[in-house]
Amino acid sequence: MNVQVLDLVLILSGIIVVGLLISIIFLQYRIYTYKHKIYFIRRDRERCNELLFTAKDGYFCFVYPDQKVKDPQKNIKEKCSRRLAVILGLKNGTASSFSEITNLFYKDDAVRLKKYVTLLQQEGLAFEDILTIKGGERFVCAYGSRVQSTDNNLYCDIIWFRDISAQTAQIDVLKQEIEQIKYKVKQLENMVDGLDSPLWLRDENLNIALVNKKYVEYAGNKSKEEVIEHSVEINNNKGEAVAFALAQAAQKSKKKQKKSFNLVHQGNVYNYALYENPYFLDDDLDKIGTVGYLVNNTELEKAKRNFRINQNNHLEILGVLGTAFAIFDEKTNLYFSNASFRNLWNLDNEFIEKTPTYMQFIETIRQHNLLPAISDFKTFKDEELSVFSGLWKIKEDLLYIPDGRTIHRFRMPHPNGIIFAYEDVSDRLATMRRLNDLTSMQQGILDNLSDSVIILGANQRLKFYNRAYLKLWGLDYDKMEDEPKLETIIEQQKLFFSNVADWNELKKALLDNILAGRKFNLLRDDNMTINVSPQIFYDGSIMITYTTK
Repeated sequence: MNVQVLDLVLILSGIIVVGLLISIIFLQYRIYTYKHKIYFIRRDRERCNELLFTAKDGYFCFVYPDQKVKDPQKNIKEKCSRRLAVILGLKNGTASSFSEITNLFYKDDAVRLKKYVTLLQQEGLAFEDILTIKGGERFVCAYGSRVQSTDNNLYCDIIWFRDISAQTAQIDVLKQEIEQIKYKVKQLENMVDGLDSPLWLRDENLNIALVNKKYVEYAGNKSKEEVIEHSVEINNNKGEAVAFALAQAAQKSKKKQKKSFNLVHQGNVYNYALYENPYFLDDDLDKIGTVGYLVNNTELEKAKRNFRINQNNHLEILGVLGTAFAIFDEKTNLYFSNASFRNLWNLDNEFIEKTPTYMQFIETIRQHNLLPAISDFKTFKDEELSVFSGLWKIKEDLLYIPDGRTIHRFRMPHPNGIIFAYEDVSDRLATMRRLNDLTSMQQGILDNLSDSVIILGANQRLKFYNRAYLKLWGLDYDKMEDEPKLETIIEQQKLFFSNVADWNELKKALLDNILAGRKFNLLRDDNMTINVSPQIFYDGSIMITYTTK
């Protein structure tokens, strides 16, 4: 019996030992499993921490204890990230407190940040604001939020800080640029609104996109917005949308289009030139809009009509004058000529009707032997053609024709080109030569006279004098070159009458006697007596002879 009990005890003991061994093995396995889980949890936590540490933004965290604690607000732990310590330059690094952070900001920003944190901790209200750091132009964006689990277990309240100084500076620059752009846009708007002509811009669908004030006035609307909203067009007197049709043509052809039409404005009929000019939207060749504008041509059209009338009258007058006239246009083609021109250069009507060029005209009169002697004909032609590109004022010269005639040529600008005027001055030059010869002969006769002589014209200005007169009164030639008047001539004699009590009275007496043709005697300071004999001719000229005794 005892043996059986003992066996039973041994069996039970074995079972217990085996059970204990199994339990120990199971517990060791569970311990190993938990250690393994704890290892990965710690590793993941470290990874998360490192990720947070390497984030661009720094953070300050208020970590709460387990919610089982009666008053979690009393056991809050503060945690400062390394990045935040770097951003804010915290002396104590990650050991810095929240109060150290708030002390970095200006008073108003610090108070605002504390209030944000209080509301976050008490009510879980998130926030975001921009704060300014003391002592510099540094700006920080602070934004806070609450972190909790899906079962509302409170983990922490975290405030992220980001240094936005560079972005703020850039924003300030952009704001300034925007203000400058707004100012420029306003200037452009004022400029186009100051135009006297309607101006408008169309989009790719040819709808009105922009207009100036004058367009609103012509369209009869109240505002630009109303015009743009309804795409109001300016129509002609028949109500036709001529501007829109012209814009379609400009968009299709990609070329500026122009059209003239009449428009009633403020009760009066005006003539306008309408323009639609295509442009590419955003440099996209497939998107074409247009810029349109009106130009009041009423006065211009009147001026053109008057000009054509005056031009025709002018040409009619030139046509009957004895002076030879011809007009060559800007392409050097003959635009107009009168009968005197054709006769002067021996040109037939058939040649004139072909509207020859100026060079063809030159070649023709050269064949007729009517050109002056020319050594280099090519250079001569180049010089002749140069007037069509650089003539701004009247140019005149003399052409010496081989048949003995002298032609006075005038070239001057004309609205249709260059006008040429030719005048035969052969007889006039011959007469002038004879007159000069006669004048020289008369001067020679006067210079050979022993008596002093001067001759005045009907205007009492000096025309002739001889050497004897200059010697008698001690005068130079230059004092006589400007044809002085009789009064000046007598004034030149004053030096010889210094003993006279009243020179003005004597001067008046001399003038009166000469103009009356009365002879008289003069006694000079040098005791020389001079007999003055004035003689008045039928044409009013006067010859005065001074004879010494």
